[in-house]
Amino acid sequence: MLKVLGLIFLFYYIIWPLIKFLMKGYVITQVHRKMSEQDIRNQQKSNPRKEGTIDVDYVPPKQKAKSDSLEGDYVPYEEVKE
Repeated sequence: MLKVLGLIFLFYYIIWPLIKFLMKGYVITQVHRKMSEQDIRNQQKSNPRKEGTIDVDYVPPKQKAKSDSLEGDYVPYEEVKE
């Protein structure tokens, strides 16, 4: 019976606070790591731009022109004499 009480005392006053201390340190390091990763991502995303500049994110591929087609649309018209 005395051994059981000794083990309970040992666990409650020595092992449990040690586990809490180690887990708290682990959680704090993980939080700092995630925050630093997020800061790095935010710095990469926010590129400072000068005022009045234009950034083009997508440029469509050029299509090969057919030999018999003209650039642009052809609109038929008639001249009207007044």
